[in-house]
Amino acid sequence: MKQILIIRSVSFQQLDKNLPVIKERYPNHKISVLTHEHGALLARKYKDVETVYIYPFREGFSHKNKTDEINSTIFDAVIIPVANVSAAGFFNVLKFSLSIKTRQRMICNIVSEMRAITPATIRFTCIRYGIISALSIALTGIVAVPLVLLLPLRLFLLQKRSNRLHPSIQ
Repeated sequence: MKQILIIRSVSFQQLDKNLPVIKERYPNHKISVLTHEHGALLARKYKDVETVYIYPFREGFSHKNKTDEINSTIFDAVIIPVANVSAAGFFNVLKFSLSIKTRQRMICNIVSEMRAITPATIRFTCIRYGIISALSIALTGIVAVPLVLLLPLRLFLLQKRSNRLHPSIQ
């Protein structure tokens, strides 16, 4: 039987809205959900979910944390629900999905629109975020050095001017 895996990275209220669209897109597929331990009980209440996998780590999904239980399975699709339209803020889950053997990765956004995402797109996004982070650090350094050097001088000059204009206040 064909299998899909939903990585639960959103609220169950959103999953309630996404699940009918996912079932429609993947009829006759066994649906599994990967969730943190605190979400397992609620995930097991879905009649359409056959298997609930527990993410055995307390922190958010990370590509560094492998889940042995699902590594032995090749899924036909991995679905990554996101709580917005663009998937911004869910990069860690997208990167984590690269550690799962699958034929297809899909993003299901807050309005239940589904779109495919490739490993190359995820890796390109990783490179782009790295470049943006490096530029942010460099620009912060470029701006911070003059500020750190000039701010004390400016404060000294302001104090001197204040003392000259208001000699009684000291």
